Amino acid sequence: MGAQIKIFRLFSYQPCGHELLVRVVRPAAPNADQGALDAADDVADSATEHLCTRWEQRRLQTQCPHQHTSNLVAEMQEEPVGEDLLGSGGRQLGIWAARTEYGAPWMVLGTAATEAEFWQQVRDDPDLLHLGPLAPAERRQVHFLTDEDVER
Repeated sequence: MGAQIKIFRLFSYQPCGHELLVRVVRPAAPNADQGALDAADDVADSATEHLCTRWEQRRLQTQCPHQHTSNLVAEMQEEPVGEDLLGSGGRQLGIWAARTEYGAPWMVLGTAATEAEFWQQVRDDPDLLHLGPLAPAERRQVHFLTDEDVER
């Protein structure tokens, strides 16, 4: 049985550079059942789309007069660095994002006071090291939403 997975997806909205980080849950599904795995992926994708659309309509369109195009710039399917991304969303947040040896969109994401602290926490986590993170990390200011924030 495949485990439930938290998925973090970072979107950039051009031409202005607004950034939205969403956290959704992909439900557990039996590894031997491709239909169940596809359905679990669909749940996560649908939650992502819902959060993006909600943010675009309620925040972006009301605060910025430009027409925007969104692009997925990062995805992570591991526990992030720091605890801020495990809490509630609906807020602005400074995060660190580091590319990985696997290329786009795979990145290591997290929160820390400094880049040095971010890298120390990455080095202390074998799961994050397995992703092959590459220095330097970029500091990004994002609006953070989770699928738990849908009713807010």
